[in-house]
Amino acid sequence: MDIARLENKLIVISEPVGVAAYDFDIGLHVACTHPYRIEGEESCVLRIGPIADYAAEFDDKLAMGLRLVNSPQEHVRASELEAWYPLLGALTPRTDVFDSLPSADAIEAAFAWPVFMKGSRQTSKHNPELSVIRSRAHYEVAAQLYRDDPILHWQKPVIREFVALEAVPGQVEGKVRPSVEYRSFWWHGHCVGWGRYWNQVAPYACADEHAGRAVAAQAAALVAVPFLVVDVARTADGRWIVIECNDAQESGYAGIAPQLLWRALLARIDA
Repeated sequence: MDIARLENKLIVISEPVGVAAYDFDIGLHVACTHPYRIEGEESCVLRIGPIADYAAEFDDKLAMGLRLVNSPQEHVRASELEAWYPLLGALTPRTDVFDSLPSADAIEAAFAWPVFMKGSRQTSKHNPELSVIRSRAHYEVAAQLYRDDPILHWQKPVIREFVALEAVPGQVEGKVRPSVEYRSFWWHGHCVGWGRYWNQVAPYACADEHAGRAVAAQAAALVAVPFLVVDVARTADGRWIVIECNDAQESGYAGIAPQLLWRALLARIDA
């Protein structure tokens, strides 16, 4: 792991995970030092990919004199759907979280097909066969795939109301149809990064992008986590909805220029 103190303001602990949308060598773009000993206590951001046991990481870093920007409770509120969903109300589609895979009867009692299925923390790389469930027969197949999926099997199953999104030209192999979706990074309630979620297709834009950013700002204020990601999308009928929240420490940059994000974040520390 690399420990870097950025502009004498913030310590970032990072290590590459082999994902282009996540990895970024901050030291090549921001003035930094590499302390070998921490005096007192300093704020810290982790960029080490998915964190299996956040509470353990928090305690481990605190013993070094480093306090992770999000507390264990805030990490849960940012990254677990059943924690952030109740806070957002009508900003996000209706959702049920289950302790185990529900029966098709239970789904049909609450939703109409198609439904959107995911884990409580994430999808399986946006695999359409494990995301947009079209019918009872499709669900029976998808449920078995869910049990065997390395990303999903340990997560609580989530069934969401399916909302058609405004599609954009292009397709990414093995993933759901790209839509007008944006990722936003929030540092203590201030937006420090905003960009296209689907950066693998041709650039897209819409006239009311400001309305999507306003919805993301509402969500960030309601979830109230120091370093947060909010993903929003435009529906086929022109509304903006929240797709997902997450701990920004674990989130990829998508179409956001990382160097601009970090400069904006460091500028907020001065503000």
